[in-house]
Amino acid sequence: MRRIEVTYGDRPGYVFVRPLRGDDEESVVDADTWSAIALVDRLLVDVAGAACAPGEAAALSAADRDQVLAAVYRAELGDRVASTVTCPACAAQFDLDFRLSALCAAIRPEPEVATAGAAGRYFLADGTELRVPTGHDELAAAMSPDPEHTLAARCRLSGDADDATIAAVLERIAPLVSTELDAVCPECGHAHLVRFDVQPFLLARLLAERDQRLTEVHRLARGYGWSLSEILSLPRSRRRAYVELIEREQVVR
Repeated sequence: MRRIEVTYGDRPGYVFVRPLRGDDEESVVDADTWSAIALVDRLLVDVAGAACAPGEAAALSAADRDQVLAAVYRAELGDRVASTVTCPACAAQFDLDFRLSALCAAIRPEPEVATAGAAGRYFLADGTELRVPTGHDELAAAMSPDPEHTLAARCRLSGDADDATIAAVLERIAPLVSTELDAVCPECGHAHLVRFDVQPFLLARLLAERDQRLTEVHRLARGYGWSLSEILSLPRSRRRAYVELIEREQVVR
């Protein structure tokens, strides 16, 4: 079980998550916010005093949920984030990597853009009162014909600040685990920016591993005679360790 600090919104404190299991990985069907909230809900552990319990992941701020997903990524997939990038100028592909811990350490809110109030409230210079968006707000905005306006309207508690101003301020007081990375094509030298967002990146990685999980399940079922539910209930790291043992034995033979 891991303890992760959450600092934004009206639920500061800590949340507790268990290791990722095969059934958690298989539950991911998309890389959107709905899937991210559902995954966090599955991983949350009911601990006395926790800021958020199972079934309450949508109450977390978007920024805090990103911190949870980043912690899950680092624990389960490692600190190094690697991706293959396609150059927009010459279409050549090359590898780009960085340390997620370094990105998380570099992400800092900018409290000077708003005055903090009680329970996750903030005040702008013109008197507009805001709160940081939660998963509930994001899901409501996703169902709206005008997501940006809907999100701003839900987060604006009073005042007249426009949607663009609210969006810009929220991004600075409750930043997501995202960044634009400088990339230079080794083939043609073209420099461009590559966007990284931890939520879609993690979920897309789990989706891309579906065939690999199928192979792992097959090997464990043949090797140990375990049922599908038994295999998928194993923590991800334990499942892969068992598969590695089987593969080592096959090499020795």
